[in-house]
This record gives sequence, C-alpha cells and structure tokens, in this order.
Amino acid sequence: MGFFGERLNRILSCVKTRKFSANEIILFNGQLENYLSFIDTGVVRYYVVANDKEITFDFAFKNSFYCAYDSFYGRTQTNIYIQAITDCQLYSISHENLQMLYGKCETAKKLGRIATEFLLAKKVKRELDLLTTSPQERYENLLLEHPKYIQQIPLKYLASYIGVVPETLSRIRKRIS
Repeated sequence: MGFFGERLNRILSCVKTRKFSANEIILFNGQLENYLSFIDTGVVRYYVVANDKEITFDFAFKNSFYCAYDSFYGRTQTNIYIQAITDCQLYSISHENLQMLYGKCETAKKLGRIATEFLLAKKVKRELDLLTTSPQERYENLLLEHPKYIQQIPLKYLASYIGVVPETLSRIRKRIS
C-alpha cells in the first residue's frame, strides 16, 4: 500500500459519516462540540437565542468545514445551536481522534491547520462584512457566493443573517431583481 496510503487509511478510519434531516438540530446550546466536520452535502446554520428570538449569525455550505470552534478547541460548552437547514451528509472527526492523529501523522496536522485557517478566515470575513457593508450588500454577496443554496434557506434565516426583518429583505430582493 505504501507510506502515503497507510497515513491516508489511518485518517479515513477516524472519519465518521453523519447524516441529518432538514431542520434537525446538530448541536444544542450547552453541549460540547465533539466534531470537526466537512459538509459533503447540504447547508447548516449557526444561531443563538436572545430575548426569545433566534438570531442566525452564520451558514456553512457544501464543501466547507464547520464546527462550533470555540467549544471544539476550548473543550467548553457551546452557547450556540447548529441546525441542518437541508438534508446534510457530514464527514466528521472527533476531537479525541483528531488529537490522536496529530500525534502520529503530519498529514493530519496539515488537515487540522487547513480547517482552522478556513474557519478563522470565514469568521474574520463575517465580522468585517457586518462592520463595513449594508444589509443589501451582505445579501448580494451571499447571492454571489452561494446562488444555488439561497433558495433553500428560509427568508427569516436570511433576514436575520443580514441583520434585517423579513419584510426589509423582501424589499431588498424586489429592488435587486
């Protein structure tokens, strides 16, 4: 099999396929995030509940990494929810298996670094967008980056994500169509 094949097999043997149905909660507030996941199919949303209202603060799409990274890396309970918006298939590695692989395999360290850099870059971009763009620009950017997924996300989640009420998002959509 060779050296590379053995390392790849070691990593793949630690990856678990997880499936969630549309609207299913993947991670609840108060839980510990045990998985770093790659989305094979589907869309997930991150949200918090404040004053009895759900506030969507991020989405993750097919072919991207996701996790509640503060909980995963800090080993603390999360204060967010993660929900499958569509049916999802995830490739997940547990924190325990990832730490074990880090000790045995350079490829795993590279994979972990790539995932961490991806999640950090995404977080920084989101924070800058909130500070420097209008709700309409945020919506247009989402349309540009993920056009085929936008139809699958309920209006109320999109509106919350860009920081407006659903009626305002409806007006924005009319303006740009």
